[in-house]
Amino acid sequence: SLRLTAGLLLFGMAFLWGCSRSGALSGEITTRTPSGDLVRGARTNLYLVVSSEAFEREWAALVAAFRVEVGPALEWQRTARLRADEARFAWDRALAARGTPAGQRGRWTLTLRDASAAGSPQLWRNARGAEAEAFQAQRRIWEITRTHEEFAHTLVEKHAIQRVQTDETGRYVIVKAPIGPAYLYARLREKDANAIWFKPVQVQAGTQWIDLTRENQREWSLTP
Repeated sequence: SLRLTAGLLLFGMAFLWGCSRSGALSGEITTRTPSGDLVRGARTNLYLVVSSEAFEREWAALVAAFRVEVGPALEWQRTARLRADEARFAWDRALAARGTPAGQRGRWTLTLRDASAAGSPQLWRNARGAEAEAFQAQRRIWEITRTHEEFAHTLVEKHAIQRVQTDETGRYVIVKAPIGPAYLYARLREKDANAIWFKPVQVQAGTQWIDLTRENQREWSLTP
């Protein structure tokens, strides 16, 4: 009986020691559509990544590679938008000189025949060409961002110590999370909502309530 009591006591001490070195995280994943409607992250995968030396090194390298690649694309976009603005201004000024009503200036629905009638077909072509270049620059930034987001997702999956799925209301629960610095990662792909979270957290003993919302998704590192 004495040995049994001692064994139970040791088990209880080990259990309490283990609990003191881990915590629990709970919260909800939500975002909003451009129109302001609330979207709940139902059945969304959530990853817990411990801030290890290996992960921090690989993450820093990924972010640096993204910055190197997206930098020239952002500069291209900036100059393309500037050229598009200048071309639109020249087009608008040409129409104004010919007495075109202000409400019709800058319209991109004008046909080439309308441009010829206004006496400025070349300005019209310049404006459309500049606008197309600005669109291509924006698309290039989107492609770079999406590519590195997939790299980031693979890296998170490699280092994650836990993966849980939210319920129908977007709520999650993570138990036995090691105490210390970590990250919560999730991405939501909906028709009217597209969001990624990579939130730094400091896991403590007990239960912490941490929501992933539209406000804290700004902590994502791969934003152009």
